[in-house]
Amino acid sequence: MAGFIDVQAHDGGAFQGWLAEPEGWREGGHGAVVLLAEAYNVNHWARAVAQRYADEGYVVLAPDLYWRQAPATYLDYSAAAQQVCRAMYARMDFDLAVRDAQSCMRSLRQHPACNGRVGLLGFCLGGKIAFLTAARADPDAAVGYYSIDLGAHFDEVAAIRCPAAFHFGALDRRVPVADADAIRARTLPGQDVQVCVYDRAGHGFGRFGQPTFEADSARLAHAHTLQLFRRALARRPAETQS
Repeated sequence: MAGFIDVQAHDGGAFQGWLAEPEGWREGGHGAVVLLAEAYNVNHWARAVAQRYADEGYVVLAPDLYWRQAPATYLDYSAAAQQVCRAMYARMDFDLAVRDAQSCMRSLRQHPACNGRVGLLGFCLGGKIAFLTAARADPDAAVGYYSIDLGAHFDEVAAIRCPAAFHFGALDRRVPVADADAIRARTLPGQDVQVCVYDRAGHGFGRFGQPTFEADSARLAHAHTLQLFRRALARRPAETQS
């Protein structure tokens, strides 16, 4: 089952989030994922990604990223929509976006199917929010695909305490591959932060069904993401016994 639910915001009010649940879910039997969409927000593609991870056994919640500006602005892939995306992005308060991601984490941890462990999965704009939330909050895992505009935030890498992975395309004209090097350079001994660069990939290489898709890179990144989630979002034996 999938559809929109209301998520309570930390500062009052509520916003929409697209919830996708595993078929035949078991109470307390599943990890959960906050899906932070591209700048096109929770459109048909983001909903398909949510279902893809629900089919892998995760409870997935994709929040409306623009609810504070223009609720329910879910965009197609067109030149006109791209201009709307840019305007929305220019006005976004990322401190509040992180707090909204935390509200989604809280909501998922209260879902009866959730085992208490919640990861982040972000693409492009959502990848930036995933990075910032990983550094400033308490997710159990974090993954970012081609996270944009991290230049002012590289010093926050050291604050990431959860297992994390960041995927970059070597041919990306929007996100310089030097960002991957900057994250690596600031990762401290003992941190579980992985950086993956795909030689044939450009921006949006994981967006299946669109011209930006690069199948081999996307397959490798998806497999890596699932591997991380499976080890970080599974209930530990000690938790199962308690």
